[in-house]
Amino acid sequence: MQFENALRYLGDFGLYQKVVYFTLCVMSIPTAWHSLGNTFLSASPDHQCRLYDNYTYNASKAHDEVRRCSIPKLDNGRWDSCKMYANASEPYSDCNVDELGQPVPCELGWVYDTTVYTETAVTEWDIVCKRDAERQLSKSLVLAGKMVGSMICGQLADVVGRKKAFTLAILLMVGVGTGASFVTSFTVFLVMQFLLGVSSSGTFVVAIVIATEMVGRSQRANAGIVIEYFYSVGYMSLALIAWRLRDWRSIELAISIPPVIFLSYYFIVPESPRWLISKGKLVEAEKIVRRAAKVNKVELPESVFTDDDTDQMKHQMDVETEQAVRRHTFIDLIRYPNLRKKMLNIYFNWISNNLVYYGLSFFTEDLGNNPYLAFFISGAVEVPALIVCQLLLGRIGRKWLICTLMTIGGVLLLCVLAIPKDSTTLILAIAMIGKLCISGSYAVVYLYAIELFPTPVRNVGVGMGSFIARVGSIASPYILLLGDYTFSQLPFLVFGSFALLSGILTLLLPETLGTRLPETLEEGESFGKNMTIREMFKLPNCRRVQDPSEDHVFEMRYKNEDKKPITVELEVMSCDVGVQTI
Repeated sequence: MQFENALRYLGDFGLYQKVVYFTLCVMSIPTAWHSLGNTFLSASPDHQCRLYDNYTYNASKAHDEVRRCSIPKLDNGRWDSCKMYANASEPYSDCNVDELGQPVPCELGWVYDTTVYTETAVTEWDIVCKRDAERQLSKSLVLAGKMVGSMICGQLADVVGRKKAFTLAILLMVGVGTGASFVTSFTVFLVMQFLLGVSSSGTFVVAIVIATEMVGRSQRANAGIVIEYFYSVGYMSLALIAWRLRDWRSIELAISIPPVIFLSYYFIVPESPRWLISKGKLVEAEKIVRRAAKVNKVELPESVFTDDDTDQMKHQMDVETEQAVRRHTFIDLIRYPNLRKKMLNIYFNWISNNLVYYGLSFFTEDLGNNPYLAFFISGAVEVPALIVCQLLLGRIGRKWLICTLMTIGGVLLLCVLAIPKDSTTLILAIAMIGKLCISGSYAVVYLYAIELFPTPVRNVGVGMGSFIARVGSIASPYILLLGDYTFSQLPFLVFGSFALLSGILTLLLPETLGTRLPETLEEGESFGKNMTIREMFKLPNCRRVQDPSEDHVFEMRYKNEDKKPITVELEVMSCDVGVQTI
């Protein structure tokens, strides 16, 4: 039994697959909450030294006379948030400035502005000034957890099954998230943030694997993008939750309890038929396929469930091929010069996407006067970005779409350097347009990497790329921290430079739209090798083919008439992408 044979009758995206797919898509909402929630959990509000017991933060101009006699003023005109005068004493509004002495660290701790945030992990444990790096560490640990989670849960899903790995990830998310809202130690809080990163990444990875394995090949690209819309919904709703609650413990609890309902998926969402077949569990796979046929209102011939001699021979060849593929390692990928160059190029692009995407997401805390609105807009701009990708992905190709989006985004972010620091609204607008571009590129780069690597090293190439790309996201909070110690616009300089450079370097890669994917290492090495300048800048030209050959790309559409077996219509497209055909 082969699931591809069943899809010839079920359809690439029948009603059953749609129900399963969109059910799983909803799970990406809490995944977004925990992936980005630390933006509010570890937010650092304005603060200054505590002058005496029961002293509270006061940002009014009328209070400047008190600050003048107790707190140093910085060169940028702002009051120092980490030091106070050594000889400051009551009455704080009547002093001789020359007798205040040298600034010293805050002796009685800090007071915080509670206008925007009632309480955060930073204000509860005083993670400010010399401890500010620990605040950024909490963000990086979430992303490090996502790195580990994608590896562990991906491997676990291959061993014990998609459903079991998915359920375990949800249990971890609910348990750790709920527990994190009651911790009394910042060290334990950091551990919880790492585990939440593991659970959120693991949940999303397994969910998207089940979803894409249920659909046919003509819908896999769309399946990989549509789920991102739900992630954006989670992104935007997090801003609303944080704005309404404003206390980090309440926020953590609010985003951790709702995923309990997704535990019911164990009884609703089916195991992946492809995984069951690969493990020889044909009876269970047959039950799922027959259930799908009933929902899709189609009749399946018995030949779908029984392999004839030809099919059995082909299946055996597929098994032998798969075993041969497993003998290849990452070393095989770097042995070939052209493959190595393409690998380094797409990996740098992947790192840049992660760096800029998460950097701008976390930077919303410092953009504008309302961090909740800035964060909501940051999530909202992802929706038009995904729409643009869906509209253009099959028209201008992967390379030019990534190149255009990354280049425009990089130039816009660099333009912020020429804008006065007090023009917060303009900076916010440009940053969000740049975020739109990066979000679109981020949605395409995974698909592009899959299509660039040849079959024997595709899994290891993409897996290693996803792992290495997390270096960019983990580094992003520290780029923001470096901006606090140098100049405030440094993050825009770094993010813009990485985006612009990676966008330009994309031109060196071959276009994959409409090409037959490389099946061997030799084909992968020859694909896009020795491109001329003209070929490098050439847009793909796709057209309908009247007399197709086996090398052309088939877009399969299915029809159902009165529960009869579905007939297959083939629309054959040929695309000239300006590189050597493999």
